[in-house]
Amino acid sequence: MPRIGRAFNELKVGDVLSEKITITETHVVKAAGLFNDYNALHTNEPDMQNSRFGKRIVHGALTFSLMVGVYSKVFHDTDISTVEASIKFTAPLYINDTITLEWTITELDEKPKLNGGLVALSGEIRNTEGTVQATLEAKILVGNETIF
Repeated sequence: MPRIGRAFNELKVGDVLSEKITITETHVVKAAGLFNDYNALHTNEPDMQNSRFGKRIVHGALTFSLMVGVYSKVFHDTDISTVEASIKFTAPLYINDTITLEWTITELDEKPKLNGGLVALSGEIRNTEGTVQATLEAKILVGNETIF
């Protein structure tokens, strides 16, 4: 069966992984149920009209999950584990925002005993106006062949 996605030995520093998506009401409703997070920030439009944000905002956990999804697709059969990850929110994401999710490979640390290596990534989320809404850092362990 052919491998889906890229392997560690096929990567180079500077490679970019990106995707564009529009965050919908459905994403936020499903996230509220999945995360058990029904905070008014995400679910109460009338109250949020008078908030500092002016309307409902997207869950931080949903935002982060969408970013992880970008590299999970690229390393579909070779992603062994996310070793560490962090996110810093710099501007709110709103329902119906179209965002670009982008990771850049910043470092490759070969691990021959593991038949792969650690991939360091730096990420950004930007809206269509170019506003950076979040910055991220991650390290993932990626194999040279399928993990199963």
